Amino acid sequence: MLEGVDLARLADRYLDTGLDLRLARATADWIAEELARGVQRLATRPVSKDGKAATAGSTSPRRWSESAWHALFHPPAGETASARQARRKRQQRALDELQPLLAARPSADDAVSGWFTPAIAHRLIAVDWTTLAALQAGIAQGGARWYQRVDRIGAHTARRIEAWLAEFATELGAIPPAALVPRRKATTAELSSLRPPAAMVAPLESLLLPPALDGRHGHNRAAAGSEQRIAAQNDLMAIHAWLGVHMPIGGHTWRAYRTQAERFLLWAVFARGKALSDLTVEDCSAYLTFIADPQPAAQWVGARGTPRYRFDWRPFEGPLSPGSVRQAFTIVKSLCTWLVSAQYLRYNPFALLPKPKASGQGRIKVARSFTDAQWQFLRSFAAGLPPDDARTARMQFLLRFAYATGLRISEQARVTVGDLRQQDLSADQRGVWTLSFVGKGTRAREVHVPAPVIEVLRDYLAARGLRREFERLHPATPLIGRVKNDGATGRLSVAQLDAIRKGFFAQAAEVLATEDPAAAARLAQASAHWLRHTFGSHAIARGVALDVVQHQLGHASLATTSVYVHAEDARRARELDQAGMY
Repeated sequence: MLEGVDLARLADRYLDTGLDLRLARATADWIAEELARGVQRLATRPVSKDGKAATAGSTSPRRWSESAWHALFHPPAGETASARQARRKRQQRALDELQPLLAARPSADDAVSGWFTPAIAHRLIAVDWTTLAALQAGIAQGGARWYQRVDRIGAHTARRIEAWLAEFATELGAIPPAALVPRRKATTAELSSLRPPAAMVAPLESLLLPPALDGRHGHNRAAAGSEQRIAAQNDLMAIHAWLGVHMPIGGHTWRAYRTQAERFLLWAVFARGKALSDLTVEDCSAYLTFIADPQPAAQWVGARGTPRYRFDWRPFEGPLSPGSVRQAFTIVKSLCTWLVSAQYLRYNPFALLPKPKASGQGRIKVARSFTDAQWQFLRSFAAGLPPDDARTARMQFLLRFAYATGLRISEQARVTVGDLRQQDLSADQRGVWTLSFVGKGTRAREVHVPAPVIEVLRDYLAARGLRREFERLHPATPLIGRVKNDGATGRLSVAQLDAIRKGFFAQAAEVLATEDPAAAARLAQASAHWLRHTFGSHAIARGVALDVVQHQLGHASLATTSVYVHAEDARRARELDQAGMY
């Protein structure tokens, strides 16, 4: 199944995770857990007279023990080619047998381990609630606080278990409502918590909207008979159509668009009680207030990094800053503008709202950069790392490449050796190297790469076990990849690149702590983006023309790049004052 497939290639080909390898790993683990729970269901299904387990909608398949299942997908060391081929045939047969159970409805005799996560199942089994029938009996007997008999299951998890059981009341039988009413007089909030909602806040890909709020008949829908330019019949489909035209799908910008559209739709339905295509100008103004502090937090705010398939996923990680509110406004206004152009909506409710004011003096935080002395220290520290180590070669290239090009970390993760070009600009030059790719905002970018950095790249490729002559490598080979020779499959995610650099900065900070504690503290809090700001600040300080820096950084406006000019002016003034030049 997944055997032998690199995680990055697996995510790109089969999973809706983009290049986020942490999310890809979590999704793959979830699939493995679901298969393992399917095996548990198969192991505990009633056995027919012929000794085989019965499953809904299928003939009686063989039973699989957990150990046999594990051995089937975890081959022994030194497995021969013929044995591997035979085992893969058994894998396919096993998955075919298991498939009906993955879509089957629960049965009262099913083991709890076949339907709940291992952590929850183990806690239920510890109090002898080994089957779904035993769990229901325990709940009915224990009343509203039944979960107090179970170690480390609280009220929140208990309510979700009750909601799940209520969803399958036809198969399992309903728990008597009186059993869940506290013996003392319950508050309104407690009674409400006992009623599982008909629809829940969920990611776009698994969202089920109430028919009355899906936008089919929204008052802002284009007039009947208009030539709608998209096939969407409801608001959710319209958002998917909008996301589908933004490339690359799964990229950083695309995920930001999905996040903002998702939050807007969920708020409209679950907080405002309206379809997105029913929202007015007043509603949209209220939305901007809401995202600055999403309440109630239990419904809207979740832990950072929670996988999208988890029941405890939430659309927010906390209140949005003024800058993030401003970005959200821009994206959802763009969404509505596009839907008006597609003749799905009649008007854009955000068009009459002023853009939220930005806080501070701009989004670029120039102070988050290294001084000349700090940059030279980082270079010397990298040069002193253990030699003949592929990770050392990678770190040395990462530093030089990021500093010389000013690329965003998302761009560094995406560029390949096929993006490098050598151009002969004059007869007395050997040629200059440029990196051509699609950057932020799907704009074509062409960035200069100094010749010394190209030589460091050749050393780094050799350390990875690849050809130094990258012109002969597969064009899809990532410029920054894993340390082993895995060619075009060795891509690193943005999160991995950031973690590598942060680890390096933390190591450097420890070495510098005794000599210069203040500088060490700055290094310890640095991120990969500091190198981009360092390029901008140092280039302006050394007299590089503003338009050249703008082109290298990929800024859409000179006004954005001029932040580095103001920072350099402030630095000169500060140094003159400190020198007593008055």
